[in-house]
Amino acid sequence: MSEYQYYEFQAIDRPLTEKEQQAVAQLSSRVSPHPRRAVFTYSFGGSLGRRPEDLLAEYYDAMLHLANWGSRQLAFRFPKSLIDAEQMQQYNVVTTDYSSNAVGVYTKGEYVILDIQLYKEEGFGWIEGEGWLDSLVGLRDAILRRDDRLLYLAWLKGLSLTYDVDQDALEPPVPPGLGNLTAALDSFVELFDIDEELLQVAAERSAPPAKKVSEDDLARAIAQLSPGEKDAFLLRLARGEPHLSLALTRRLGALRGAAPPGTAKRRTVSELMAAAEALRETSRRERAAQAKARRIAELEALARRGEAAWQEVDALIQKSQAKAYGQAVQLLLDLRDLAGHQGQETAFQVRIEQITAQYQRRHSLIRRFRGAKLI
Repeated sequence: MSEYQYYEFQAIDRPLTEKEQQAVAQLSSRVSPHPRRAVFTYSFGGSLGRRPEDLLAEYYDAMLHLANWGSRQLAFRFPKSLIDAEQMQQYNVVTTDYSSNAVGVYTKGEYVILDIQLYKEEGFGWIEGEGWLDSLVGLRDAILRRDDRLLYLAWLKGLSLTYDVDQDALEPPVPPGLGNLTAALDSFVELFDIDEELLQVAAERSAPPAKKVSEDDLARAIAQLSPGEKDAFLLRLARGEPHLSLALTRRLGALRGAAPPGTAKRRTVSELMAAAEALRETSRRERAAQAKARRIAELEALARRGEAAWQEVDALIQKSQAKAYGQAVQLLLDLRDLAGHQGQETAFQVRIEQITAQYQRRHSLIRRFRGAKLI
């Protein structure tokens, strides 16, 4: 299989200058200067020539890297003043040697980088990268608004990809709303193949999404700001400071005494994994029971046909065609299952022997009987 790599970068907070666009375009002859976006695709080897994380830190706010051998990387750049890096680092996967996996958080200059890198040895299969970052880029704004569901989902995925996870380690704070994901989070779950049962178990301790703050509550919080603090916010607004609304919202939340998210009792890794496996086993039993019920209904419908089903077998054999032979064999297999369901295996065997004797010269048919273990 040919190699396939896809890199996409997006600038959100500000467009790139002409000089910056030219610097990025020099990395590949196939990339045209653009103030907001750059895409690099490699199908037969090749590389960026720079670490993608460095390119992100210098110019962009979001990055996605996909490779057909199993690499999935989603990274965001945040202004350092708006991010609690220490709080985000709680979502690293703790291994037995206390190294981390899946969620990397580090400072680079005036920015904090969130780097989610997940690998799967057998690969995810070939996937086109176009359009994925557009569906995921809203997660950056969610992180800025202290929505940690992306971090928790990345932590969950890291559990399934790391063999030496500390089983006694506690899960990180469980953010609210895990049972009610946004479209962007659904895209992340799909692209990174988050385990369905593990997510369902994790969501059991997740509170409902926070209710929207009323205008009256906001007004009361604003009234608590000193005149000097209000003037400072207005001055920052006049200067066009990015994300000022976030800073103000957090300040007002502190004045309102808003409760921090993720206060549910935390489980150990082993408890989560055991609960997910129990849920998988329950699902398997339910699917098996449903399949058995469907099969019984099919067999009972066949039983109502009575002798007509055997007549159809004979009519199919009489056609002397490969397709008809295949249909005859399938119908006989269904009749065998019906005999087992009704406890009439001996009667079925007698009919099969009669058919075999009648058509013993049809060697192709007999080979099919043997292949299906009817004789």
